[in-house]
Amino acid sequence: MDSRERVRRTVTFSTPDRIPSQLWVLPGTFLRHGEALRALLERFPGDFGFDGLQSPFEEDRLFKAGRFTDAWGSTWLIPVDGILGQVEKFPLDDWSNLATYRPPLHLADKGFERVDETIRSTDRFVVAPALTLFHQMNWLRNSADLYMDLADGRPEVFQLRDLIHEFNLKRLQEILQHPYDAMMIMDDWGSQQALLISPKMWRKHFKDYYRQLCEIAQQAGKPVFFHSDGYILDIVEDLIEIGVNALNCQVRCMGEEELSRRFKGRLCFWGELDRQILLPHATPEQIKAAAAKMVDFFWTGQGGLIHQSEAGPDVPLENIQALLETWEKLTGTSPPDDSS
Repeated sequence: MDSRERVRRTVTFSTPDRIPSQLWVLPGTFLRHGEALRALLERFPGDFGFDGLQSPFEEDRLFKAGRFTDAWGSTWLIPVDGILGQVEKFPLDDWSNLATYRPPLHLADKGFERVDETIRSTDRFVVAPALTLFHQMNWLRNSADLYMDLADGRPEVFQLRDLIHEFNLKRLQEILQHPYDAMMIMDDWGSQQALLISPKMWRKHFKDYYRQLCEIAQQAGKPVFFHSDGYILDIVEDLIEIGVNALNCQVRCMGEEELSRRFKGRLCFWGELDRQILLPHATPEQIKAAAAKMVDFFWTGQGGLIHQSEAGPDVPLENIQALLETWEKLTGTSPPDDSS
């Protein structure tokens, strides 16, 4: 069974041959560990592949020290190489700018020239570039002001939401012209302890927008992958309802036991093993034990778990190696011998 089929079966609970895996690595981690990390990733390649997209949005600039004004008009400050910066100048810091603001709709279908060939040349599972709604709202208007706007019910904030959704619909239309294995939505909805807005407000103002994206993807036969950082326990049931198939979330924020009790077998947990405390600070032995527990919590035998986490620049190389070795052991396969 190749990786593409393995992930597909895992997400749909159709009995794959083993648990698939994927490690996200931040640019700063490569700057810290260099060739040793690249060699490790070649030895443990995982089940997800790249799409060959030549994005017109220059996302790599967001990890290079300096200032950068993106295609949406947001000016970022990136203090150091390898770590995502923050927006310091917002195009919509004054709502009077909304009357003349236009999202970059002309770029929504650009950069896909090599995608078909790249995807068809690999047996790995390829997820489409992420669509984002709430992230983009926060990058166009300061978060503190945006939350007040939502609380006050200002019409401009909903006009902004609709502008971004229009862009997402056009980009999704282009994505579905290519042989991606899944659609992806990426929005951080949680703090460490709670949802950033009330569940009632989320359901009223955002749920149906995600539902529309999920329905379009599923009508095209594409499973939906959803990422959100933080505590989002209050809306996981909603995500299942609207058609999310795989959820990448900070499991530790909400508790493995509670997530397992309520959602095991109903949703595929696309990781994650804790990247805030465990990976940077634990011993390799502790990491191995935690990875094994994820199997107990979420794997059903028919699917339901993708081994996944993110390695930031604060994670020691030996901990990355311990994680990858453990995932290989848990899947019942072995990496190539170093002496070969």
